[in-house]
Amino acid sequence: MTDAAATSLDALPALHLPPVPPEPPRPPFPWIASAAPVAGAVAIWAFTGSALSLAFAALGPLVAIAATLDARRTARRARRMQRVEREEALGRVRSEVARRHDLERAAAWRETPAVRSLPARGAPVWSSTPPQAVVVGSGTVASRVSVDGAPGEDADALRMVAEAALLADAPVRVTLEGGIGFIGEPALARAAARAAVLHVAEATDPANCRVIGPPAAWDWLTVLPHRASTHGAAVLRVVETDPACERADAASTRVRADARDDGDGDLIAIASDAACLPPGLRSVVHVTAPRHALVQVTGAAPRAIEPELLSTAEARSAADRLARVAARAGVASGPPVLPDSIGLGELLPAPDPTADRSSLAATVGVGTAGPLVIDLVSGPHALVAGTSGSGKSELLVAWIAAMAARYAPDRVAFLLVDFKGGASFEPVRGLPHVTGLVTDLDEDEAARAVESIRAELRHRERVLAAARVRSIVELPAEAVLPRLVVVVDEFQAMIERFGELGAVMADVAARGRSLGVHLVLAAQRPNGVVREQVSANCGIRVSLRVLERADSVAVLGVERAARLDPARPGRALVDVGDARVVEFQSALADRAVIARVAAGHARAAPPRRPWLDPLPPCITLDDVDAVLGAGAVDAARADPIASGRLLLGVADEPAAQRRAAVEWTPEVDGPLMVLGAPGSGRTALLDAIAAQVAGRRGEAAVLRLEGTRSVVWDALAMIRRHVAGSDRSDEPGRAVRLVVVDDVDLCFSGWPEEHRLAALETLAELMRFARGGGPALALAAGRTAALGPGLRDAVTRHVLLRHPSRADLVHAGGDGRLHRADAPPGAGQWLGHAAQFLRADRTAAVAPRIEAPPLRLDIARPVALVSARPGADADRIGRIAPGTELIRLADGPDAVLRAQHAIDGSSVAGGVIVVGDADAWTANWSLAATARARAELVVHGGSRELRAVVRDAGLPPLLDVDRDQCWRIRTDRTTERAAWPTE
Repeated sequence: MTDAAATSLDALPALHLPPVPPEPPRPPFPWIASAAPVAGAVAIWAFTGSALSLAFAALGPLVAIAATLDARRTARRARRMQRVEREEALGRVRSEVARRHDLERAAAWRETPAVRSLPARGAPVWSSTPPQAVVVGSGTVASRVSVDGAPGEDADALRMVAEAALLADAPVRVTLEGGIGFIGEPALARAAARAAVLHVAEATDPANCRVIGPPAAWDWLTVLPHRASTHGAAVLRVVETDPACERADAASTRVRADARDDGDGDLIAIASDAACLPPGLRSVVHVTAPRHALVQVTGAAPRAIEPELLSTAEARSAADRLARVAARAGVASGPPVLPDSIGLGELLPAPDPTADRSSLAATVGVGTAGPLVIDLVSGPHALVAGTSGSGKSELLVAWIAAMAARYAPDRVAFLLVDFKGGASFEPVRGLPHVTGLVTDLDEDEAARAVESIRAELRHRERVLAAARVRSIVELPAEAVLPRLVVVVDEFQAMIERFGELGAVMADVAARGRSLGVHLVLAAQRPNGVVREQVSANCGIRVSLRVLERADSVAVLGVERAARLDPARPGRALVDVGDARVVEFQSALADRAVIARVAAGHARAAPPRRPWLDPLPPCITLDDVDAVLGAGAVDAARADPIASGRLLLGVADEPAAQRRAAVEWTPEVDGPLMVLGAPGSGRTALLDAIAAQVAGRRGEAAVLRLEGTRSVVWDALAMIRRHVAGSDRSDEPGRAVRLVVVDDVDLCFSGWPEEHRLAALETLAELMRFARGGGPALALAAGRTAALGPGLRDAVTRHVLLRHPSRADLVHAGGDGRLHRADAPPGAGQWLGHAAQFLRADRTAAVAPRIEAPPLRLDIARPVALVSARPGADADRIGRIAPGTELIRLADGPDAVLRAQHAIDGSSVAGGVIVVGDADAWTANWSLAATARARAELVVHGGSRELRAVVRDAGLPPLLDVDRDQCWRIRTDRTTERAAWPTE
C-alpha cells in the first residue's frame, strides 16, 4: 500500500464495536403492594362486620401479579430494542469495513498492479533500484482496517473483527531478497516466473537493471531494454535449474549448488520440483494449477493464492512495449538482439480447425520485431539457401511442424524429398500430414517421381474443373483437396542426378498457385541450379549462412547472408516478397513438440497420397490386397474358376497414382513367357501361377515339364495326344489345365536335334491350342534367341524381370528406363509398367516320373539286337535269356546265313538272338528287312543304330543320357523304352 493510501485510511475515524447493552434487572415481586389491600379489607370487616368486605382482600395478589408481568414485558421490549440497535450499528460497521477494504484493495492494486493491466496505465514510472518485492498473484493478506471494542462472546462481533483483519483478492507480494523459486509443471512455472520478471522490468529503470535469462524459452528477454550489460547495474538472473528443461543451456542452467552463488543480484529460479531448485531460496511458489498456487516463505506457513500467469506471447508484447517506451525516453540499451536459439513450442499458436485454404501462415522463428510469420501461399513457392551446418534442415523441419500445428491434414499435406539419405525429415515423418518421404532416388524412382507429380497436377485440374472453379481458394469448404507442399532438401543434388525433375518442378512452379501445390526448395548453392522459370515464381527467399557473397546476392539481392555468424546455426535472412530483407533466428522443433503436434491431429483422416511408396521387394498371394490398398477388388478371386484369371503380381502406375493387379487370362491372352536373368524370380513366379491353378482345380491340373529327358518327352507326348484328341479317357493329360516349362531355352538344348525340334513344335502347337480351350502354357527363359521363331511369335504376353543389361532388356521388348541392375527377385515390368511379381513355395506336382520297364525278351520269337557295343551286349543279353542261341554277325558269312535261316522261320530250340552293330545290319540289308518283318527288334545305342533296322519316320521315345536304356520295337511296330539289363 502506498503512503498516501495508508494516510487516507489512517485519517478516517476509528471504527468501534457498539457496546453490548446491559441485561436489565429482573423486577421483584410487589409484596407490600399485594399485602396492603388484604390489610385494608380486614380492617373494614372489623369495623363493619360485613363479610363482603373480605372480598377486597383478593385484589392485592391480583394487582401484584399484574404489576410483575407488566414489568417483565417492558424489560423484554427494552432488550429487543437494544439488540436491534446494536445489530444496526454492527451492520454500519460491517459496511464501513467492506468500504475500507475496497479502498485498501484498490490502493494495493494501484501500488502493485497486475502485469496485464499495465498497458492501460500509460508509460511506466521507473525507479533507480529494483523493487524489494514483486507480486506473484492474488490472495488474502493482512488488512490495516481494525475495529475497536470488546466483542465479548458475540459471534457476529467476533466474526466481523476477524474479517476486518483480512483483505481478500489483494496482491500477494514476496520479497526479491533471498531469491524466488517457481516450481510445478514447466509451462505453469514459467508463466508465473514471466509475470514476476515483468514486475521488476516495469518498476526499474533499464539503465540501472540488467535482466539475464536462458536462451530457449526466455528469448523474449532479449527484447527488454534491460537486456544490455550496464556497469554498476543491478542484476536479475533468471535460471531454469531443472536438467530436464527443454534445451537447457549450460551457461544459464547452473548446477543447483552453484546457481544461487552465480554473481550478485536477485535470482528467479524455475524447476519442476523443489528438489531441483538452488538451495537457500527464501520464497518458493508452487503452481499446482492455473488458478491455484502455494507460497512458502521461510519461517511462515504456506499461503494459497491465485497465481498471475503470462504466456510467452503476452510477455513478448509487454517487452516490446517497454522497449518502445525506453527508446522514446532515450534510455534504450542498444539495438534489438536476436536469441541464439528458440524452441518452436514457445511460438506455436493453438490449432485452427476453422482455417480455410486461403493461407498457410506459420511462425518459423523470431525476428527483432517479434515472431516471424511466413505465409507460403503468398509465395507461392520458397527458395532456401544455406551451407552445410547452417541449420537449413532444422529450418525445414520447424517450418513443416509449424504449418502442421496450425492446419489439419485436410488443409495441408506434405511430400518430402531428401537427398541426404532421409535423416533430415525423419522427425516429421510420423505427422499425419506427411504423404510420403522419398530418399535418394535411383533412376526408376526418379521416373516414378516425375509421373506422380504430373499425375497429381492432372488430378487437381480435374477436381477444379468438376467444381467449376479456377483456384483452390474458390473450392467449397466441404471439398477435400488440401494444399500440397513439396519440400526438397538438397535440391541441387537431385537436379544434378535427374535433370528431368527440373522440368517437372518448373511445371509445378508455373501452375502450382491455382492448383494449391507449393514448392520449398533447399540447396546449398541455388545459383545456377534452380531454373529461371522456378526461381521467378519463388516469391519467398530464405538464406542461412552461405560461403560466397554471390550466392547471397543470387537469393536475396544482398551480401549479408555471407557474413552471418557460423557460430549461430539457424540465423537467417528472409524476404517474404516485399523486397525487405529481415534477419531472424529460425526455431528448433524438438521431438516433444512434434509429438504434440501429431497428437493434436491424431483423429484426423489421412490426406490422399500423391506419391505411393515403391512396391515391396517380395509379394505373396496373401499380400496382394494389402499392397493394392483399401478398396482394391480382386476380380480373379471373386469368382476364381469362372473368371479364369490368374494373379501375377502388382503393377506400379504412378501416372494414375495407383497400383493395379497384374492378371493373366490364358484363354484371352494366350501363352505367358517369363523372361529374366538367373535369380530374377522366374521360377518363383511360375510356382505362384501353378499354386493358384492347383488350389482351384487340384494338383493334377498342373503339369511341370521338368526332370529327366524321358520324363519330359513322355509328358510332351501325353499333351500332344490330348491336343490331337487321341488320348484315352483315363489318361492324366485330360485333367491338365496348366503346363509349366521353366528354362525353356535350355530345357531341350542337349537333346538330339530331331527330338529338340519336335519338342519345340509340340510347344508351339500347344500355344496355338491354348486360346481354343486347351491347357494354359506358362514358360520361363533367360533369353529367347535359342527358341525358334514360331515359338517366339506364338507368345503374346511377356513378364520381363531383371536382365543382365539394359540392352538385353530393350532387345526383349522392355522399357530400358525401368532397368535396375540391383532389382530384387520378382521385380520387373508388365505392359510398360514397373511391377513386383508373386513368389510362392512349390505346392503343385511335377510331371510324373515313370521309370522305364526292364527289358524283357519274348524268346519264343527271333530277336534282332542292334548295338553300338555288340560284343559286350551279346554277353549281357545272353545272361538274361539263357538257353537261347546267340548269333554274332561279326563272326562272318556263316553267321549271317544262320541268322537268315533262323529269322526266316527255322525253329531253334530255346530261340535265337542275332547281335550286330549298325554297320553289320546295314551291310546285310536283306537280313535287316527280314528282321523288321519277323523279329522283335532291340536297339541299344543311338539314332544311327535305330535307323539301321527301322525305316519309320516317326521319332522313338527319348532315352535318358544318364541311364542305360534301349528301344524295344515290337512286331506290331510300336516302339517303347526299356531299361538295359545291368547284370
